[in-house]
Amino acid sequence: YEEDSDIDPTKVGAGGATSRHMRMEPPVQSIVYDTDADTDEPTAAASLFLVSATAQTDTGRRRKRNEDSLLVSESENLFVVADGMGGYKGGQLASQLAVNTIKESFSRAADMGTPRKDLPRDATALARAIQLANDTILETAGRMNLTGMGTTICAARFSPNKKRVYIGHVGDSRCYRLRGGSLKQITADHTMSDFGVTGPESGHLSRAVGIWPSVPIDIIMAEPFAGDVYLLCSDGLTKMLTDETIAAVLKHDDEPQIVVDRLIAFANAHGGKDNITVILVRVVPPDWKRAHAARARVLSTSNVDRLTE
Repeated sequence: YEEDSDIDPTKVGAGGATSRHMRMEPPVQSIVYDTDADTDEPTAAASLFLVSATAQTDTGRRRKRNEDSLLVSESENLFVVADGMGGYKGGQLASQLAVNTIKESFSRAADMGTPRKDLPRDATALARAIQLANDTILETAGRMNLTGMGTTICAARFSPNKKRVYIGHVGDSRCYRLRGGSLKQITADHTMSDFGVTGPESGHLSRAVGIWPSVPIDIIMAEPFAGDVYLLCSDGLTKMLTDETIAAVLKHDDEPQIVVDRLIAFANAHGGKDNITVILVRVVPPDWKRAHAARARVLSTSNVDRLTE
């Protein structure tokens, strides 16, 4: 279990540039992943794409409990992976508080205030939702004597009427995109190696949600296309499997649940040293649901025909 010497629980490095001079409006690094994805396009009358998600979380083979949490909200086009830290009770509570707070903040989006001048409206809402999660965890930790608990965040908010996706990222949970058979990591891990730290502590997080009064947030802006697959995952997957293995699994089968099950099974087969959380988001054409329903009716009719022959 996690007390074993070969288990490296998620930790936050001491000090670092993120522990001082914070402000309550979250400091944001905006990253334009696709050309012109930072432009706030006019809202189209109809959705330009749809998203369909499949998700699963697993304790793994070496941990006693699962400190990961996830959110799948297709109605809000919102998907979140959170990997908690802080030992017994703390890590699990921190990740759950994070996903619940982010979900609630989008359910009352009108309260998110004036959009920032440097970000589109939906990107502003995502950054403030993560900052609100930070506030909630920090306040709860103080009240419950759980100082030091925190979580990573990898959150994707799709905007089908603007053909955009905004990814909010803190820590080392990741987002990948599979497009045209090529898998690319969209996020960059926030670890102490960024500050020149070497040795065992180099992999410790340089930032996390809930540790300090404010947290720097990466907001990545991209343009989705039908056929894209977005993978959000905790490091329990990426520390066990190479990007090449992940890409091979994603390309091997079109059935999302099979893909998710296989990723988790492979991570466990390679040691399963940490909790494993996977959200697979497919971008599909606007008429996908209608076409999918029609195909299901055809298959159902074919089965009936065979039964009556």
